[in-house]
Amino acid sequence: MSKKAIAYVSDIILGRTGEIISKAYQRQEIENYAKEKGIEIVKWFEDDIYNEDILSRPAVQDILAFDGEYDIILVERIWTFSRRWQTLSSLFAELDRRGAKVECATMMWDCVSQMVRRRYTDSSCKGIKPRDLVTRDEVPPVKIRKPEKIHFANLITKEAENK
Repeated sequence: MSKKAIAYVSDIILGRTGEIISKAYQRQEIENYAKEKGIEIVKWFEDDIYNEDILSRPAVQDILAFDGEYDIILVERIWTFSRRWQTLSSLFAELDRRGAKVECATMMWDCVSQMVRRRYTDSSCKGIKPRDLVTRDEVPPVKIRKPEKIHFANLITKEAENK
């Protein structure tokens, strides 16, 4: 029996750069992940405008009203909803009431992504075994040859370019 999922995408705006992780890219990553994991996507939800008030987004409202059968909500990364744990808390409270879980198609290492993975550990960490400690005797010594000359690249400033 395969898992059933609903999938959610929304443009993700990267704060400092203003770059956008497109819905098309997210959709492709989710589809690849679902295929690899044997997950059937029963319905897609999409928001056009990113809004930090997650519960007011039209597609999130539709997800919460969806009465079809599904096991998980698939997103490309949790950032699709938010990068703030406090903001995600209200969404998770609603999902908990419905018995829904979130699963991310992309493994991210920021704090919020790790907290979400820990929250839903049963689906994302199965089969991962802790690695045994390696002793000093097991690691061969590394020999690094000192360079004859160290080369530093010149820094080009805007003033230097204008001269």
